[in-house]
Amino acid sequence: MDPSRPPLPAPRSLLGLTIDELGAWAAARGLPAFRGRQLGEAIWRQGATSAAQIKGWPKNLAAGLDGEGPLLPAVEDRRQEAGDGTIKTLLKLHDGKLVECVSIPTATRHTVCVSSQVGCPVGCTFCASGLNGVERDLTAGEIAYQVLHHHRVRPVTNVVFMGSGEPLFNYANLIQAIRVLADPDGLGLGRRRFTVSTSGVATRIRQLAVDEPQVTLALSIHAADDETRSRIVPLNRRWPLAELMAAMDDYSTLVNRRMTLEYVLLADANMTTGHAHDLAKLALRYGAHINLIPFNPVIDTPHRRPTTNEVKGFAAAVASFGGHATVRGQRGADIDAACGQLRRRAEATAKAPVH
Repeated sequence: MDPSRPPLPAPRSLLGLTIDELGAWAAARGLPAFRGRQLGEAIWRQGATSAAQIKGWPKNLAAGLDGEGPLLPAVEDRRQEAGDGTIKTLLKLHDGKLVECVSIPTATRHTVCVSSQVGCPVGCTFCASGLNGVERDLTAGEIAYQVLHHHRVRPVTNVVFMGSGEPLFNYANLIQAIRVLADPDGLGLGRRRFTVSTSGVATRIRQLAVDEPQVTLALSIHAADDETRSRIVPLNRRWPLAELMAAMDDYSTLVNRRMTLEYVLLADANMTTGHAHDLAKLALRYGAHINLIPFNPVIDTPHRRPTTNEVKGFAAAVASFGGHATVRGQRGADIDAACGQLRRRAEATAKAPVH
């Protein structure tokens, strides 16, 4: 490789490029474009973990790339596997930061839940991810790698952006990661295989409708009145429901697709008959499906998990007001499955004094 040419970018950034972009990357460095495509195919289809494993690459070219650092942007730090097959993985990034992703297999699907940030700035009172705020955004490559990490064990069919962080606060990297994962010459996931969950970033909701109209949107609503929602989802103070719903109206008009309302059930906060009425009314406005999620207890949060009868009662109340709701089956109950739990446990262990 010509030493007078610009140095290769850190390899962790290469995973955030589509196959065509990798071809352009190679051409910009005086290499045949097919070398970039070889690199992408080696990563996404051949399981390469280092430049030396790229088939057909000259040794000096591989050595130059390896000299820039690891080909992949993270390594597995630890994992937990539940009896139902759910796998929670903690990945260590190049700067030592920790981020979680979850593999959720069924007989016909393999869904991976990915994080978009290290930590979370939203501060929902029931979530471990935001207890210490947000540390940084993830790059497109770091987001995409969470999927690749589990894809190498079993082909991934669906991706949900429901892990740590607010995806729409890391918008550029979110969109690029979707395009990388949807690249037909890479993983090749269809756009409708992606679900982006947001706590309500109104301005970006409209933009998502324009940039990626085939991607499914899930709104983490958790309460359909401003008083309750502002108490448990602080982002509501920035974009109250009237403003958020105006954005959702625009989104619904632009994409003309059914959306999902995510609703974590907190026995002490958002499960009265009035809450059920407001939720059903909001869902009917969009013909939205309601996904009811019983709270997964998290240390250092103030909420109580509802009983089975309380969950059934709330679901019945929503239905009586015309809302279409289902209760999400609990996965990974015997591990730290809730967002941020495994990372928080790992960090606490690392800080614990040695006796």
